[in-house]
This record gives sequence, C-alpha cells and structure tokens, in this order.
Amino acid sequence: MIWLRPILLLAGALFIAALFWWERRRGRQAVPPPAARAARAEPSFDPLPAAAPVGEREPRRALPVIDWPVESASAAALVAPPPAAAEVHATIAPPIAEPPPLIVEWPEESARRIVTLRLVPTGTDRLAGRVLRQALGACGFRHGEFGIFHLADESGRVFLSAASLVLPGTLDPAVMDFQRYAGLNLFAVLPGPLPPEVALERLGQVALELAARVPGRVNDDQGAALESANAAAWRQRMLDTLAGPSNDRPPPGAAAGPGD
Repeated sequence: MIWLRPILLLAGALFIAALFWWERRRGRQAVPPPAARAARAEPSFDPLPAAAPVGEREPRRALPVIDWPVESASAAALVAPPPAAAEVHATIAPPIAEPPPLIVEWPEESARRIVTLRLVPTGTDRLAGRVLRQALGACGFRHGEFGIFHLADESGRVFLSAASLVLPGTLDPAVMDFQRYAGLNLFAVLPGPLPPEVALERLGQVALELAARVPGRVNDDQGAALESANAAAWRQRMLDTLAGPSNDRPPPGAAAGPGD
C-alpha cells in the first residue's frame, strides 16, 4: 500500500491546479473589454419641465354647493342642528326613587280583625317557589317583617301580607327558587291604613292576580272558590262578618310579632 500515497498526492495536486485555472478563466469572461463598455448605450433622463409661474397657474376651482330640498319632516330632522345642552338634560328621565321602608302597624290582638284568602295550586300538589316569588314581586309585594311578604301604600304602610300555608309561614326569597309550596295565605289586618271596604277590594283583586300568574285558584275562608263573578258577594259577606264578634285568630306564621 506504499505506492497508493504518491498517487493520492499527485491527484490532489492536479485537482487544485485545475480548480485555480478554472477560476481565473471565469473571472476574465465576467469583465467586458473597454470597447464593449464604450459601445454600451447608457439611459438618458430628461429633466422635468419647469413649473409654471404662480401667476400663470390655473385658479383652483371651488367645490360645487348642492342644495338638497327637504321633502319631509323626517328629512328636516336629519339636517337639524343638535339640541342644546339644556334640552339634552331635560330629556333624561329622573332616577327611580327607592321605595319607603315597610311600616307594619297592626292593632292589638284584642282589637284586630283578620280577613284571609288562600292561594292553592291547580293541577299539581305544589306551587313552584320561583314562579311564586316572581308573582309576588310583580304584584308589588316586598319581603319584610316576620319573614313574610307585605304590600304597602305609597308611604310604606302595610295593608296586605302574604305567608306560607305551612307553619311557621315564613318565606325566604333566597331559597324560594329551590322549593315548592302547598299554598299561600293572603290576609288583611283590620283596622289598617285603608278603609275596610277598600282593603277587602284590594285583597280580592291581588289574590286573583296572583292566581293568574302562578297559576292557581283562590279559596275563601269557607273553602269556596273565589272568582271575579262572586268577589262582590264575598266582600259584602266579609263586611257583615266584621260587624260581628271579634275575629282575632291570626293566620299561620303571621300574627305573632317580635318577641311574642
């Protein structure tokens, strides 16, 4: 194998010489001769024409003015100027005032008279708590004293109340949506902020409205169904009853006051 080394050295030398000769030949071909460079035509650039004097320029034309005719009141409103700041403030509705606090002023037990109506379910054995809570809110009831709902006048004086039929009668808005109820006890404690005739009329109206929202049906103190057709007769019977002996038996969970 001693003779292989001289052969490899000779082959490498020949390769380097050939590579050197090729690079020199390619460099000569890339550079053109002076005669060829002289014969090449260079591009010419014409100077831009001089700007015309200011006095000779064409005057700028004004934009045309289009007079759109106002054909209707709605189109006139589109081009009308914006209202003044005072007018804008005048159109903003005032904030809704907070309702006054509930005032429960029931007479002493020996002097109070209680008229009761019952709201019971129809077609099912229970009232859905969420629907019942929403119906009470839609009728103006607010949760308050004794853990039940109350309906008050403009000054906050309570004239109607609503409690659960099941003892102790309390209704908790925080958990009502997850519960079902056997019924609702609607009652008015007399004498109250409204005359007896007006209080009984409101009691019947509110009970029927709640029954339509739940839905359910209204029963009077005798268990008979109360409807719009016989509401006047029921109201007169209650007025006659109020003129008799005292009916101081409170509804479940609603007659006991604080500390009782």
